[in-house]
Amino acid sequence: MQQYLRDQIDWPQAFPATEYSERRSRVRKVLAAKGVDAIYVTTPANLTYLTGYDMIWYHIRNLTGLLIRANSDKTVWFDGIGHTTIVSTTPEIQDVVYFQRESVSTLIRQLAKELAARGLAKARIALEPWGYSPHGKIMDELEGCLRETGADVVDESLLIERIRLVKSPLEISLIREAASMADRAMAAARETIASGVMETELAASIMRSMMQRGGGYPGIRSMIGSGPRAGTHHSPPTQRRIKNGDLVFIDFCGSLQRYHVNLNRTFSLGAADHRWIDLMRRSAGCMDAIVKEVKPGDPWSKVANVGDRYLDEMGLKKYVWWAGGYALGIGVPPDWVGSFFAAPREGVPDQPLQAGMVFNYENQFDVWENWPGGSGAAYIETVLVTESKLEVLSALPRDLVVV
Repeated sequence: MQQYLRDQIDWPQAFPATEYSERRSRVRKVLAAKGVDAIYVTTPANLTYLTGYDMIWYHIRNLTGLLIRANSDKTVWFDGIGHTTIVSTTPEIQDVVYFQRESVSTLIRQLAKELAARGLAKARIALEPWGYSPHGKIMDELEGCLRETGADVVDESLLIERIRLVKSPLEISLIREAASMADRAMAAARETIASGVMETELAASIMRSMMQRGGGYPGIRSMIGSGPRAGTHHSPPTQRRIKNGDLVFIDFCGSLQRYHVNLNRTFSLGAADHRWIDLMRRSAGCMDAIVKEVKPGDPWSKVANVGDRYLDEMGLKKYVWWAGGYALGIGVPPDWVGSFFAAPREGVPDQPLQAGMVFNYENQFDVWENWPGGSGAAYIETVLVTESKLEVLSALPRDLVVV
């Protein structure tokens, strides 16, 4: 730790110290309730959530982590010596153990010794093997090393992510800022759409708009497709130049202090085929139906069920590529998607809708019937659960917009 660097921090922090302290306290309470002595946090989004740490390179052998003990509010941060400046300028990091530039096996043994020195040699320790970093092989080796010292190792990959589902008032305020930022960026992209403009130029206008307002890079690259590429969904922008009559699909997240608000709209450069207009007009009501019928306290799966029923009643199911939603909040590249979906998957249980939850809802369509203009269309909204209702955060129309 270089205290002189910390003393020079003169830029705004995402949250006050009390916010981070409360988050770590919630983690300790859950650990105690589960009978777990400590957790070694390695999931990038969780590290940002608990400390404000923001680092760009979580490589597959990266062991950066935070030790939280159930019986102590003192945490220990572990990081490579090369990150001394980042660590020193992250106010919530206090006690630090630095890794030298050695083999990952050596660093794992060092980590195990440090935990043992803090009375955790034979403790019940939670790890996060389902995080993006480090690689599963590294986590297996770490688990094996801890077990050799007598520790009981458990998988708690979802423990902190579940806590993150319900946002604090300060988080909600920041998310509202990110939503406004996303709307402005989408408007900037719309203004850029013209014949001869490359898809990459739309991405540039989006990022310029967000960065000028203090935003950051989203966890996933912006998804942009025009004409025959309008239905590519998970495709980055290319050098294709937009033509008159093209549909233009734009999907990205407003990103502020690593908090994400997802927004997707479809545009048409010039007049659009009436079938595209009708498809998007009818699908736009799906979100309205969800807001009308789903209330706080309902199971989250009701969002998916109401949406599916509406699309079926409108005769749109045959064109659905995907309709559904997932939790939003902190995201660190390469993703902003976590484990919690409106329609539960992979054994993750359904959740009750609580005030403070934030999630997206998508209507994504593929049409392979050679309609003029493109191959697909879509919209995505980000939704906040308040005390009394579901609130859509974007103010932009979700039907097909002609430019």
